[in-house]
Amino acid sequence: MTNSLFSFSRFVSNRSRLIVGLSGGCDSTALFRLLVENWPNPSRKLIAAHVNYGLRGKQSKADEQFVRKLCAQWKVPLRVLQVRNFKKKLRTDKKSLQDQARELRYAFFQKLARKERAWGIAVAHHLEDQAETILDRFIRVSGAKGLSGLREIQVLSYSKSEPSLKVWRPLLRAKKEDLKIYLKSQNIAWREDLSNQKLDYRRNQIRHEILPFLTQWNPSLTEGLARMGEVTSVEDQLVDQLLEIEGKKIESRWKKNVYFCPGSAFRKMHLALQRRWVRRVAEKLSRNARGISFDRVDEILRLWSGQEKGPRDVGYGLSAGMEGSWVYLKNLGLKKR
Repeated sequence: MTNSLFSFSRFVSNRSRLIVGLSGGCDSTALFRLLVENWPNPSRKLIAAHVNYGLRGKQSKADEQFVRKLCAQWKVPLRVLQVRNFKKKLRTDKKSLQDQARELRYAFFQKLARKERAWGIAVAHHLEDQAETILDRFIRVSGAKGLSGLREIQVLSYSKSEPSLKVWRPLLRAKKEDLKIYLKSQNIAWREDLSNQKLDYRRNQIRHEILPFLTQWNPSLTEGLARMGEVTSVEDQLVDQLLEIEGKKIESRWKKNVYFCPGSAFRKMHLALQRRWVRRVAEKLSRNARGISFDRVDEILRLWSGQEKGPRDVGYGLSAGMEGSWVYLKNLGLKKR
């Protein structure tokens, strides 16, 4: 059972110091226990990380106490972030609850990994999470890169003042039901977050309504979507490698908040790589451009090819155009629209 649930990675040595995201729910509790079971000297090599957003009153406090007891039982150090005035931050930043929570969580993980000199963090995304992510991105029309799904190993950055965070997802091939069976076999309890049952959030609607409805026509849809995510993720990494090779052939120039390159060199790239290069440049210039739409990317391509005249505001606080034979993308410092 353990070997079928837990996927060791050739990229992560079990001699490494590792942060473990631990909410107290079924998934993260199973990951925590599996790591304790498989990691040599876990009391020194593992560090659990818990975020208390304070959104559920006594339940949030109970989650934290559960995690503290679990870590004490297995003698694993615990670091807790207690978020103050979370709802006030939501009103100020005008982000969705889930997006804001994710940014706070991963910024905390990123800082903690640096402070503890850890390889990175292990998180408990599983097979159903992968399937839901693929379906969600399909609905959003995210394109091939979006449909690559969750990667087993990924490098993220949520804080400019900290080194990038390496993320490991060792449970991507494990089913949630198998995680529950494993915990029950070990007589290990977990916490249930009842907000996961509410249909107020897009992800919960996909989980409880859309995916079960579609499964009527294909009982193996969840496994199929997860498999597609795994396959496209590997292919996506190959395209990124090709992009690195082709990108070096471009005489790129970066000034403050502006990217320039020769239009002729850029246009020699394959269209698929052009789109990906524009996306990469946009996201580097502005964090708001993360997830820039297909239409916006193609609009920039038309401006850079001379099919349309610029300069033009292309959203996300960015402006695109041409100066002589050079094309550019500029951060105007505006809010995403």
